[in-house]
Amino acid sequence: MLDTPNIEIGDDSIEAYERDGVVCLRGVIAPHWIELLRQGVERDLGEPGPHVEIYTKDGDPGLFFNDFDLWRHNPKMKAFAFEGPCAEIAARLTRSTYINFFYDHVFVKEPGTEGVTHWHQDQPYMAVDGRKLCSNWIPLDPITEETTVEFIRGSHRWGRWFAPFDSMTDGSRYESEAFERFPDIEAHRADYEIVSWELEPGDCIFFHGLMLHQGRSNPTKATRRRTVTHRWLGDDATFAVREPISEFPKIDTQMSHGQPFKDVADFPLVWQKAA
Repeated sequence: MLDTPNIEIGDDSIEAYERDGVVCLRGVIAPHWIELLRQGVERDLGEPGPHVEIYTKDGDPGLFFNDFDLWRHNPKMKAFAFEGPCAEIAARLTRSTYINFFYDHVFVKEPGTEGVTHWHQDQPYMAVDGRKLCSNWIPLDPITEETTVEFIRGSHRWGRWFAPFDSMTDGSRYESEAFERFPDIEAHRADYEIVSWELEPGDCIFFHGLMLHQGRSNPTKATRRRTVTHRWLGDDATFAVREPISEFPKIDTQMSHGQPFKDVADFPLVWQKAA
């Protein structure tokens, strides 16, 4: 059930998503869901899953904590993914008749954390083909201009796939001729239409899998930066066998190249349009 009492996902939001590749929806995550997600994040900080990654190095200020596939070991995160509003919102924005859940991802940047998630696209990291891979970005704390996530408007329509790279550890790049090398966006910011939002808990950003974006650091002295992301697979999403193997999914799967996700138990069907 779509639990969004304060907003309708109208044609203007759908058209903005299609045109810009990103849309900010205000107040679409009810307070009880925000509290549940906060509880889930705190549990994961104490009991992380098998895919946890800590990006702060010895001597660095703050803490940059990432974990993936929380729903597989954290009941609170599973409850939100399966029962919260985001799957249906993703369906509306992508004009999909069904949505499968790919995985969830938590970012925690404690006060003083300098780590930046550098410019990238998400979909090249994933074994997913299709135009209807949609992500959401949910802040659990107030997000200011200096701690927000930035997007290049319309970059999902460039028809370009950029090579993944491990910017948080050794900088290694995904060696495949299928992807382009990444341009130096930060050195030429004026050449791009960069958009971002200040956010409050309850707001949510939805964006296309091929959007270029970067997550800023958390230089604040007292405000945490906890965010949760979900990846939703719409009607045309199929499994893609890449060489080298894609980073996501983190789990082993027996899917074959070109196989739709709809009926695969590893990636549950969480929303379907009524007949």
